[in-house]
Amino acid sequence: MHERDLSKIIALMLLLAVFAGCSKPATQSSTAPQPTTLEEITTDDSSIVSDVSPAEAEQFAAEWQLAVEQNDAAKATQLIDWTSIFDRALEGFDVDPRFRSGFHQGASQAVKNLVGVVHQSTLNGGSYRLVRTVQRGEAQHVVMRLLTDDGGTNYHDFQLARKNGKVVGEHFFIAMTGESFGDSLRTNVAAVIQSQNSVLSRLSGTAKTEMENLTKQQEMSTAVQQGNYQRALQIYDELPAKIQQMKLPMLFRVMSLAEGDYEVYVDAINEYSDRFPNDACLGLITLDAAGINEDEALLLKSYDSIQKWTGGDPYLTTLVAGVRATFGATEAAQKMIETVDVDALGLAGAHDFALTVSLASDDHESTLHHLAALRDQYGYEFTDLATVEDFKRFAASPVYQQWLQGNTAGK
Repeated sequence: MHERDLSKIIALMLLLAVFAGCSKPATQSSTAPQPTTLEEITTDDSSIVSDVSPAEAEQFAAEWQLAVEQNDAAKATQLIDWTSIFDRALEGFDVDPRFRSGFHQGASQAVKNLVGVVHQSTLNGGSYRLVRTVQRGEAQHVVMRLLTDDGGTNYHDFQLARKNGKVVGEHFFIAMTGESFGDSLRTNVAAVIQSQNSVLSRLSGTAKTEMENLTKQQEMSTAVQQGNYQRALQIYDELPAKIQQMKLPMLFRVMSLAEGDYEVYVDAINEYSDRFPNDACLGLITLDAAGINEDEALLLKSYDSIQKWTGGDPYLTTLVAGVRATFGATEAAQKMIETVDVDALGLAGAHDFALTVSLASDDHESTLHHLAALRDQYGYEFTDLATVEDFKRFAASPVYQQWLQGNTAGK
């Protein structure tokens, strides 16, 4: 394989890993590193001290967030020890210098692609912010929340280390994949490396087939990112049955079915859950299925799973409270909302979920507050609420007159 071709492939594979991973390779070198896992959050052992302080972690998070918001790949490159991540992806594989050179050439463009994808997701109503800093074992971590412009939710966790006197991210975990960025990359490139190194596979055409399958997965990823879900599903149907059962294609299939037939979508989620029952990303995937099926038990199980992973995200609390309110669990939803300072989150979505709860519980004062916030802070425009079924009880209350007066005063 030419270095230029490999560079392009690696860049695309890294882009895939932002949102979804792949299944584990069939064989692996005995010297290969073990997959990196997230330890439990350390909350009650003051004797365990990280080399990086919480204040330094918050500073890292602020710089990383700014780099993403400004689409500054150069700054992002400085904040993460990408070289170690990329080298770890090749550890244990017998690769020639040309392959390694092409791999690292692709890395630079891949980082630009990665930052660009996350940056693009934050536009038009999306958001990328720190949830909290947490300590796992002896390592300090920061947990970032990604809200995409189409309502998707994902989390990134960076394990921090001090290298050459500077705090950098040395591992990058992605909730939607349930694994670290480096491990996703390693899995993607493993099949290509193994097939390239095998004389038998080259003679039989296996290497070419592996590359074609990888290219199709990349095309599927692009189709999903562009919202061309029909094309993504068409590509999935073209994949060999063995490849269809891999983690990456199955995840992209779930994403592609999200806006279609609910039963088919839920079936795809259940198939994924059956195939990967211990996968760390199940909390995010099953959260959507729980809402569709009005399965409160599954909803709370998914919520608990995500909260343990993140250390507790108040935005997610508003989301689940809103969903519970639609289930009719109004009192429970209201208790959840009361634990969150919705205004402090600074997110229109949080006010939207809280509004769902206040309407269900006939808390007219809270309804007025969230409506005003959506109008004044986030530019929402509303029609005559008295004609909207969900707002009729609010419109019949004295508080509604305050809403009308506020609208008139703003004109």
